[in-house]
Amino acid sequence: MNDPLIGRQVANFRIERVLGRGGMAQVYYGRDVKLQRPVAVKVIDASFRGNPVYARRFVQEARTIATWRHENIVQIYYADNEGDFYYFVMEYIDGLDLAGLLARYLRNGELMPLEDVIRIGRAIASALDYAHQKGVVHRDVKPSNVMVATDDRIVLMDFGLALDSHQGTMGEVFGTPHYIAPEQARNSSNAVPQSDLYSLGIILYEMLTGTVPYDDPSPTAVALQHLTLPLPPPRERNPALNVETEAVLIKALSKSPAERYQKGYELMDALEKALSAQSFASPIELPPLPAGMEFRPQTSLSKVSVADWLARHTQETQTSTAYPIPGLPPTRRSLQTSEVSRQAPLPNMASSGKKWGWLIGAGLAFVLIVGLVIAGFVLLSGDGDENKQTVATTATHSPTTATEVSAIVTSVPTFTASPTEAISVAGIPTVVTLFPSATPTATLTETATSTSSPTSTETTSFTPTVDQVVVPAIPTVKYPNGRRVVLLYNADSFYILNVSDGSLQTTSFGFERVLNEGNFSNRFYGNQLARFYPTIDTSYCARMEILQRTGYLRPSECRGYNSSITPQAQDSFVFWTADPSSMQFRVLWNEEEIARCEISTEFCEVYLP
Repeated sequence: MNDPLIGRQVANFRIERVLGRGGMAQVYYGRDVKLQRPVAVKVIDASFRGNPVYARRFVQEARTIATWRHENIVQIYYADNEGDFYYFVMEYIDGLDLAGLLARYLRNGELMPLEDVIRIGRAIASALDYAHQKGVVHRDVKPSNVMVATDDRIVLMDFGLALDSHQGTMGEVFGTPHYIAPEQARNSSNAVPQSDLYSLGIILYEMLTGTVPYDDPSPTAVALQHLTLPLPPPRERNPALNVETEAVLIKALSKSPAERYQKGYELMDALEKALSAQSFASPIELPPLPAGMEFRPQTSLSKVSVADWLARHTQETQTSTAYPIPGLPPTRRSLQTSEVSRQAPLPNMASSGKKWGWLIGAGLAFVLIVGLVIAGFVLLSGDGDENKQTVATTATHSPTTATEVSAIVTSVPTFTASPTEAISVAGIPTVVTLFPSATPTATLTETATSTSSPTSTETTSFTPTVDQVVVPAIPTVKYPNGRRVVLLYNADSFYILNVSDGSLQTTSFGFERVLNEGNFSNRFYGNQLARFYPTIDTSYCARMEILQRTGYLRPSECRGYNSSITPQAQDSFVFWTADPSSMQFRVLWNEEEIARCEISTEFCEVYLP
């Protein structure tokens, strides 16, 4: 789908591409055409433009922080509206969000260095103290709303849920369940400055232990855990912590706002003092985790600093390096980059590579042509009553093409053999067959019909009669430098695993079953998953598990579940299950088709723009 805002200029700002979408707004990358600098443009979603309540809240966010000047709070440059088109322009932060950084340490089985924990914690605390002095409670403090820029600056983002204590509240429960304070979980109007400091305490707990204290597939259940369950002792999650650090975290995460630290700097002063005596030795064997916990944190501090990760991030952005997921079951396709064919297409390779590619392709084409000719002679020389022969046709492709995914093709058109025609598939000359967009390895049953006339030459036409032909399709990676997502599924469950370095807006996803005749059905909208949690955080999953089934995958790669729904098997939006009428489903991102996945493989890798 072509976004009508792409290429549009509002005031001095030209909108160039989508950065992300939330529940009530989209954020675009843009350029200030006068000052020649990158910007981020936040635009109210079209579905809310006619809603004065949401429009006021959107404008309130811009007005709230436009006059602020703080190193650790995102800067607003401009705000305006054209009729019901509301937008504001803010600085563009190039870097990684804290969720992505924590995920990188997690993948290495390590914890963030203590000096980075203190530095990032102090920056968030300073930003919150400043906002609280202005009479504003953020209400959605979480790792994905904390950006660490490539220049090492730490910035608190997204004051879209900010509550001005003088303006009141709509009475909705805002915030992210894993980081929400107990009083805020009861009602949004109960949020106080110490509610934000509770969220900061959860972030510190996560940085120091490798896991959040409360987790459950249901966002509601997580909120209830904040309300009712005692804090899991930090030293149970990470025995290498000292008792002083544990005491600081316990106070920061008290159920009562009055018993917590009242200022951000007080919390960070106490934590820094406690950690000054902290020393992490070799990894310590942990006791068994509580029932339901699938994540086993590590206790060793990484020697890789946040600055090192940012430097690597810059390099990865240029080279499109993807990270493997440890522990992927061998029954599924590996997520290693080497197996996902992220290489440049053959036309862009070195001249020697091109040469060999053309030679190999030409050789394969020649072999295939010879096979067809021989098959033709066999058919023509056969008994006149015998009009069916089985011909095995095999074509292979260079290992430098995209990863093969098995596809089932059930509708095969009649064609007239023309073995001399050739096209280029992924840079390799390939004989035109039934599947010009793929490189098939298949067995075709062909029917030869011979007709003779005194005034015409004999011709042979082939009509494939098989019901199913297995064809390794070459998937198109539409956005090879995009954000990486893995889909894991079986007959009973479906999981969206975010393996990118930042959180993803759940509402931007869409899925549809691809029918064999080319139409689409069983539409699923991402906002069904976003009802309680708007994003899929790094290394987390969103999941759908069919009610009253027992074969749920529950992938070990999922650090936790941001969103969960339990559809009935007969629900109209169940798109990934086996069905004779469909062998694929397609993946949509902001209504644009970005990939098609084979249902039979139970695995699909997708790159988002």
